[in-house]
Amino acid sequence: MDIKNETPFTAATMLWEDLQGQTKLTIIVKATFSIEKDKSAVASKQLPIFTTDENYGDDPLASIRFESDRVPFKPLTDVVLVGRAHAPNGRPVTKLDVTLRVGNLKNTMRVFGDRKWMFPSKLALMPVISSPELFMTMALVYERAYGGMDETSAMYCRENPIGRGFIGKKSKESVHGKPLPNIENPHDLIGSWDSHPKPVGFGFYGCGWMPRLRFAGTYDEKYQKERAPALPLDFSHAIFNGAHPDLQVKGYLRGDEEVELINLSPKPQVRFQLPGIIPKISVTKWSVSPDTWIDQRSSEGQEVSIEEVPTTEEAVKAVLDTFVIIPDKGIFYEVFRGVCSLSSLDNLEVAEIKITM
Repeated sequence: MDIKNETPFTAATMLWEDLQGQTKLTIIVKATFSIEKDKSAVASKQLPIFTTDENYGDDPLASIRFESDRVPFKPLTDVVLVGRAHAPNGRPVTKLDVTLRVGNLKNTMRVFGDRKWMFPSKLALMPVISSPELFMTMALVYERAYGGMDETSAMYCRENPIGRGFIGKKSKESVHGKPLPNIENPHDLIGSWDSHPKPVGFGFYGCGWMPRLRFAGTYDEKYQKERAPALPLDFSHAIFNGAHPDLQVKGYLRGDEEVELINLSPKPQVRFQLPGIIPKISVTKWSVSPDTWIDQRSSEGQEVSIEEVPTTEEAVKAVLDTFVIIPDKGIFYEVFRGVCSLSSLDNLEVAEIKITM
């Protein structure tokens, strides 16, 4: 299988089977762009196809900075921002709102300086929130969003087990001095020790967290007897959508939307247009097995070459299913994915894949 990539972008392929056992070929194209004033341009250095997840600090227990691009299919577009909140005009603040807008999708979060729960006196029955500390920048990671574990009650937040602020059972030992989240939904702020807001964030969401985990399917005794090692029938490819559930776009992005960032870079407001580039993909398949065709012609005394083997060409629609902004580096990348059907995993069926602008 030859890949003829006539674009400056990186590309890869993967073979897989759907739930009905149909063989599929996925073509992945990754395009990296630089942010230049109110527009975007093809970056001189293209990011590679990520083949594994990359955690912050290479710590397997930390949140994910970049997810692997090698997934077979995403039913929605992931919108992800990898970066920090920035106090505007270089002046430290105790709190500020940050906003990410992509076309009609808009998400605002409130970012606080470090805070903690505290009982103001030994006789106090209810804890209060300390005043937030000043900050210039704040990493927008899920470790700073609502969630975490409460060891005293042996309970944890299923939506974000690595976060902060989760309290399972109130006691002075479990509450006093416990840090609150830095990142909150401005419309669902924590008001008391037993508040349980939905964790918010712009980064990749944990695959083992709810609600994403429910798409993995059921692996019970019936599955082990009747289905293993194939995927369970209630498996959903939605598990491959790694953006926060609030940042997934139905019907996919078009690729020409306007993007606006507020307090997400040293410049308080950044606005630019997506380039509107959708790669074109075609797959050329052998009409018959090359070996069979060449052997048959050779047995008839004919001189043949592989270029003469009959082929058919199929256009494969590429969709923009991943959009990741890295404001501190002034770049973003888009991942396009196209899927076509094959007859089997074992049959060498594809002669050439062609990718053009």
